[in-house]
Order: sequence, then structure tokens, then C-alpha cells
Amino acid sequence: MVSLGFPLYINLDGNNCTIFGGSEKALRRAVALRQFGAKVTVISPTLCAGLEQMSLNGEIRHIPRKYFRGDCTSAQLCIAATDEPSTNVAISTECKAKAIPVEVTNPKEYGNFTFPRVVIQEDVVVSVAGDVPSEKLRRLRDRLQQAIPGMLEHDDEPEK
Repeated sequence: MVSLGFPLYINLDGNNCTIFGGSEKALRRAVALRQFGAKVTVISPTLCAGLEQMSLNGEIRHIPRKYFRGDCTSAQLCIAATDEPSTNVAISTECKAKAIPVEVTNPKEYGNFTFPRVVIQEDVVVSVAGDVPSEKLRRLRDRLQQAIPGMLEHDDEPEK
């Protein structure tokens, strides 16, 4: 049996989150973290076009270099999304030694949390995660995105 993660909501508003790597996957993480008010730092020698634009707009802080030991120290959470698995493992090791939650994109088993698919409607957040293909999670998230507004309209019914 696969051990599913425990859902836990962390207040990231105004807190530092560090992403290592400048790929499209790192971009998706940066966008999601910013939705929750995180101050995002991306450490990577290069950035994809979307992250470059976020940097130019002042939405993220970019440090144009590779990971160095100690880079995780001031982060509330970290994302290890470099294209070098050994670097991602080193980031994971540092984070775990400092009790900092870390998601590792490759190899995934070195992370201690999973980045969920998120739906935000009004003041409600619903997240979806699981040990199923990513596309299946995306479809489920999209269905929830469509269904939640109708569910919120009927929230004046008394609870039983």
C-alpha cells in the first residue's frame, strides 16, 4: 500500500520560499506559491521565459547561480527542481537537517511533501494530491474548479 501524504495547510503569506531550478516546473511552483503570498526566491543560473518575466516584474527574486550549501537556511519551504538529481538530493538533505519542508521533483522520493493541485474560489481552498498520474489530478482539479461555485451558492443550507 502506498502511503498517502497528510494534507496540511501552511501560512506562507510574507514568508520566504526558495525554488532551486529555472524550468517550467519551477515556474508552476513559483506561480502557486505567489498565490498564497509567499516571497519567492529562485536560485538558478538560467530561467525559463515565464520566470524571467516574473523576475523583471519584481514578483520573484532571482539569484543567478547554482545551489550552495546554506541556501535553504532562511526558507519556510523549498522546492528542489534542478535538472541535476544529485543537486536535488543535496538540497533535500540540507532541508531535512534544518526541518524545512522540501519537495524534490527528481528523484521524488527524497522530498517530504507533495505539491498539490489547488483550486481557490472566494475564501475557499481545495487541494488534490495522490499517487495517480499527473494528468488525472489535473482533470480532477479542473472539475472541482467548475463545481465549487455552485456548491458555494448553496452554502446557506443548515448543516445536519
